[in-house]
Amino acid sequence: MHLRPHLLLSLSLLLTTTAVFANPASHCYSIQNQDSKNLCLALVKKDKSNCYSIGSSDLKNMCLAQVGEQRSNCYSIQSSDMKNLCLAMVR
Repeated sequence: MHLRPHLLLSLSLLLTTTAVFANPASHCYSIQNQDSKNLCLALVKKDKSNCYSIGSSDLKNMCLAQVGEQRSNCYSIQSSDMKNLCLAMVR
């Protein structure tokens, strides 16, 4: 699966800026793309249940790795760039 570069950029920006907003979850609800919306909600709320609503297996594994702090999920990601992003972000 090939993920769009702007999706990777959006993901990395979201991960670094969620602490800036008073109620960042409210911003997630205005995202039109369902996978991106569920990823946003999972990351902001730190709730893995939203990860399971993500259709893209790579994004789902990225979400589970980040929210669940389970680096092993990174190795299930098919996209090389996304896998490396995941491994860099999840300790």
